[in-house]
Parts: sequence; C-alpha cells; structure tokens
Amino acid sequence: MRLSALAAVAAALALSACQDPAGVGLGLIDEDQADPSVRVVPLANIDTLTTTEPAIGIADPSNPTRPQARVLVGDVRDAEFGDATAIAYVDALQPADATRLEADEVLQVWLQMPRTYVYGDTTTTLPLELHAIQGEWDALASYPADTVFAVGPTLATADLSVADTLARFDLPASWVRANAATLVGDSFAEAFEGFSLQTAPGFVASPGAVFGLDTFRGRDSQGRPQGPLVGLRVATAEDTLTFPLSEVFSSIETQSPTAPPASILPVRRGSGTGLRFTADLGQIGPVPLSRAVVRLPLDRSYAEAGPFVRPIASLAELVGVRDASGTPQRTGLSILRSTGTGELTVDDPSGLLTRTLQQILAAPSDAGFDRYEVTAAQRLSPASLDILPVVLPTSGMERPPRFVLTVVGDPT
Repeated sequence: MRLSALAAVAAALALSACQDPAGVGLGLIDEDQADPSVRVVPLANIDTLTTTEPAIGIADPSNPTRPQARVLVGDVRDAEFGDATAIAYVDALQPADATRLEADEVLQVWLQMPRTYVYGDTTTTLPLELHAIQGEWDALASYPADTVFAVGPTLATADLSVADTLARFDLPASWVRANAATLVGDSFAEAFEGFSLQTAPGFVASPGAVFGLDTFRGRDSQGRPQGPLVGLRVATAEDTLTFPLSEVFSSIETQSPTAPPASILPVRRGSGTGLRFTADLGQIGPVPLSRAVVRLPLDRSYAEAGPFVRPIASLAELVGVRDASGTPQRTGLSILRSTGTGELTVDDPSGLLTRTLQQILAAPSDAGFDRYEVTAAQRLSPASLDILPVVLPTSGMERPPRFVLTVVGDPT
C-alpha cells in the first residue's frame, strides 16, 4: 500500500474514533478521567519466567558485547526471594610497562576492588578467600549462570563489611616469588588465568549478604577517573603498576523462595527469573496511537526491612514474543525504568513500542504477540540481585499492571 493510502486510513480511523466512542475501550479502566483519549488495557496471566543470562563479561565500559562493571560474592538466606550464593572470578591485563621489569624487582602484589553494592543483612561481615583459577575460561562463552571453575588452595583472606569501601587481598611472599616472572614476562596472557573470590567454607549465612565489587574505576561527569584504582597492583622499589581487570564472571547459585510473598511476584536478577504476561489489545480496535506505555506498579516495602536490604532494579527490558512458528520469535520493544512514582514504566524515546503496537492495531489479521516478557537484562546494568517486586492485580485495584495507550484526537 502506498504511503498516501496509509495516511488516509489513519485519518479515517481518527475521524471514526472522534465520531463514535461507543464500543471503543469498553470494559477498560480509565487511568486519567480528565483525558478521554487514554485507553488502558490491564495485563493478564502475570507469572514468572526462567531466564538464563549469566553475569559474565569484560571489565571495560566501552566493550560492545558484554561490559560488566561488577562481580558478586557472598551468601544470603532470603525466604521471600530465595537464597543465593555468589562466587566472583576475575582475570587481569598486563600493562605495557610490566615487561620492562625484571622478576626480582617485584616486591609486593595485591588485588583491590571497591565495594559498592550489598544485598542482604547490612550488619554482615563476610570472611572471603582468594584462590588462583586453574584452567582456561572465556568471558564470551555461554556458561550456565551457576558454573564454577577449578581453583587452587587459599592464597589470601579478607573480612569485608558494609563499612569497608575497598576489598584488598595481599598475596603471600611465596606466591609473589613463584609468579614474579609470569607477571613481567611476555607469556602473561597465556599463563595467568586470574583469581576467584568466595566466602570461607565455615561461614554460616544467617541471613548473610552478597556484596558487589567494582571491576573498573569510575569516572566523573567530565570523564575524569575517580575513586580507588581497581585491579591487581604490583609494587617495585620505584613504582606500583596496575594490572586492570579484563574477564569477569559472577557464578550465582540460587534456590526457590520458601515463603514467597502473596501480593507480588518474587522476580530477582541473578536468580534466573523474569516476568511474563499477556494483553488483549484487540479490544482497543483499529485506532491511531500517539503513545504507548506499559506501567508495572512496584511494592517498595520489600526493598528494606531493618538491616536487610534488597535493591530495586532500575532498568528492565520489555520483549514481545510470538510462538506461531514453533520457535519463539522475540522482538525487543523498549527499556523500562523504575520511577519515583513507584512504578516500572517505559523509556521509549525512539517510539518503537508505539509503532509496533500501532501496526498490530491497524492490521485485523495480525494476532499480535502471544505474550510479553520483562527481564532485568544483564547488558543494561552491572551484575546484581536487584528485585522487581511487581504488584499482582486485585479486584478494584486503582492502578493495576497495564498498557496505557493514547489515541490520536479526542474520541468525544
């Protein structure tokens, strides 16, 4: 169909909506009684889904595929959202200046990473161990989220609490002597596979916590580095070099909640869960749209209970799924952001969600998406156990989970 013809159809739809509002949006809940152009479609069949995206990537904010700004380590018991245990794996890059050194010039080596995140009991002190990774691993591989790598004996320990802004592990002198030649040699990339960070075997989480450690140094609004250096620090008598982190992975093992909340879905990043729902957009009819938004109310009371905290995810991804071909066809629709109004709502500056739903409404033969999915995608923000406490709809609920569609023109 030519563009002019499409425009004529859109104009006719708008005129029809203005002349005959009866039957348009019947049974729907008006979000704003003062705006007759708004149509609201409550979401249905809201449930959890299983996701498989691991918390793995490269400690480089400019990495185009898997930038990963944080690793997780710790052990937490959470009856409402599920227990979780995290082990951090980090590798490092050799700076060019290192190959100018001799092995006997290396005096001291330590790993340091800022602690900037906590999930669980903020009064917890985690006893952590550092081990050398044995065998090769690749941050671009598709490991299961709870994969664990073989490691050697304990090399260093550190106690970490919320009061500590920097986690530091001092390598023993014996390790420094044995590995100095590798640190300054030409074969560092092949010979060094990095370290694991994990809780000591005797630690009993009651309820415990999972901490997040930054994998690269932050920058201020002008792009200048800020905060402590991040990575493997190698000291000589004349200088201290930084081996920045490269490949990083948070192995996260989770359990299903034993006492899940009744009023929300226990959706949490790092736990292999997301949100799915359906929406009957056909009841709107073939009307032209100026804006389409999805709004998911959040129950923020689950974010903090005394010293126990659960950060709420600030970003999530909305995807439309079609199952007709036998293999699910997924279409990215928009990014969702949590707002000060207590909802997760669309951030769609490109208008992709609006255009996609307009195409569905304008084509009676198009059944639309079989379902929609919301996941706190790993690529959007650092590794975390952030929750998405989406409120389940109840009878008479004023602001249920919903699509909010703004129709072009005034149907009255």
